[in-house]
Amino acid sequence: MPIVLRLSALLALLLAGVPAMGQGSAKPPPLGAPEVTAPAMPSPAPATAAPTQCPDDMRTYAGSGETLACLCPANASGPVWGSEIYTADSRVCRAAVHAGATGPRGGPVTVEMLPGQPRYPGSTRNGIRSDNYGAYDASYRFAGLAPPAPATAGAPATSAVAAPSQCPDNMSAYAESSEVVTCTCPATPASGPVWGSETYTADSAVCRAAAHMGAIGRGGGTVTVEMLPGQSRYPGSTRNGIRSDNYGEYKASFRFAGLTPAPAPGSAPSPAGPAPAAATSAPSQCPDNMSAYAESDEVVTCTCPATPASGPVWGSEIYTADSAVCRAAAHMGAIGRGGGTVTVRMLPGQSRYPGSTRNGIRSDNYGEYKGSFRFEGLTPPAQPAAASAPAPLAATGPTQCPDNMDAYRDSDESLTCLCPGEATLRGTLWGTDTYTADSGVCRAAVHAGAIAQTGGMVTVQMLPGQPRYPGTTKNGIRSDNFGAYRASFRVAGSGPRASAPVQAPVAEAIRRTGQVQLYVTFRTNSADLDIAAAPVLAQVRDAMVADPALRLRLVGHTDNTGNDRINTPLSAARADSVRAWLVANGVEAGRLSAEGRGPAEPIADNKTEPGRQLNRRVQALRLQ
Repeated sequence: MPIVLRLSALLALLLAGVPAMGQGSAKPPPLGAPEVTAPAMPSPAPATAAPTQCPDDMRTYAGSGETLACLCPANASGPVWGSEIYTADSRVCRAAVHAGATGPRGGPVTVEMLPGQPRYPGSTRNGIRSDNYGAYDASYRFAGLAPPAPATAGAPATSAVAAPSQCPDNMSAYAESSEVVTCTCPATPASGPVWGSETYTADSAVCRAAAHMGAIGRGGGTVTVEMLPGQSRYPGSTRNGIRSDNYGEYKASFRFAGLTPAPAPGSAPSPAGPAPAAATSAPSQCPDNMSAYAESDEVVTCTCPATPASGPVWGSEIYTADSAVCRAAAHMGAIGRGGGTVTVRMLPGQSRYPGSTRNGIRSDNYGEYKGSFRFEGLTPPAQPAAASAPAPLAATGPTQCPDNMDAYRDSDESLTCLCPGEATLRGTLWGTDTYTADSGVCRAAVHAGAIAQTGGMVTVQMLPGQPRYPGTTKNGIRSDNFGAYRASFRVAGSGPRASAPVQAPVAEAIRRTGQVQLYVTFRTNSADLDIAAAPVLAQVRDAMVADPALRLRLVGHTDNTGNDRINTPLSAARADSVRAWLVANGVEAGRLSAEGRGPAEPIADNKTEPGRQLNRRVQALRLQ
């Protein structure tokens, strides 16, 4: 028993001297030698086990630098904010389809967590729309895709955030910044609303605005977008087949870099008095209308393209602010078919806007409207002579009578104006002596016996509506019956009755309609000008001196008395006599041409003497 105890004690002593497994029994290092430490191995943050299916969003992983591989099922749904870099609370699998990491049927993705961003621009990609968002505390992107393109270097911004390679739907996420973003518009047709021209509201559709501006074509392309401060107004226009709309004040704007900036508007000479407010930058192409400038007194110089102007027009010489600018310019005679530059002055609203037909364009009547415009550099509307009727005040209107008086309905005004001979041939009539307000004024004046068919000055008095308007045939003109109508007028002659065709003011008629009938007199059966022709021809000369770009084709016409073998050469000779007089009096010969049509193009009835008088004329047509 004592021997066994001694052996057990000896065994315990032997085991105590053996080193533990894994420690070894190496010799200790020499005294003073540095301690050798194993190098630390770099390793990512320990990732938690990934679920087989992706989580709805990545909020659980916010603030980590983890990378998560997971599987997206088909038909993902839910909200998404951002493009390529998404807010952590965006739906993962829907964002994956938006980014192109998976298709609609789902698939495996790898999600990388990122720090928060100051903004997340939304866009429409792969049939999915993501929204804009501001600052958020955490983000993610999908690994294995091209990284976002950096913003353009040298931008006047503070440091810009990375921009998505495809342009965002709009620039609202960049509002109130001065960043510059270079991005790509796809070839698919751009869609979405656009407000402004050249400078656009921040919430305008970027790629559609780029197409409107001409920065890209149908095939898409790369654009550089500069953020700008908000503007007081954004005038809309139609360009490159895209229409943008007017908008008022907005908090932020953008434009496309590398394109010609909009010129500052020219200021036309102002009449004596306070100068108008300084105009904001105008688009180089005229806006569709001037509604964005309503209730201002700005002056805008812009260009009307050569394409045929379209859109509604209300008024004559002074137009409603929502009238189509370039069509109004053509109506006014400020431009021809080739377009051109115009200067538009904003005016206060008017109580009425009388319509008329000029230069092949018809404008309509309109009542009261909040803002108006007119074209600078043209003869302003004349104040007609006050009538001796018991109206409170003679109305302001064109020197030449309007087509009808509908714009003056519900008033008791009187208007003194001129009916040229050719104007008596136009319009429809309802009533006798008292006519519906929409009846042709100058034709009604002949029917009422106020003037002859050759024209003259008239005074038109507005009256209340009548329950009926009986039609009659008087002075060779037929008027029709009509029932109740809301407004009426009567017409009276003003001044001596004309025995010969009344000449329309030459410059005004050419500007308004692009042509004028010249009622110049010749010796009987001769092309020799009568001395009485000089005042009319002087008007033509003065109009051509005032407008050095004006060129005219002179066309002679006769009545049907005699035969064509005599009348056609006679009409050509008379037109050439007018041309020769103008050249002799200082008009360059190359600005004039002459020809004759004989009796082939009558404008009145050759069965009456007044009609034959109207047909004997030289027509002056403006050449484009």
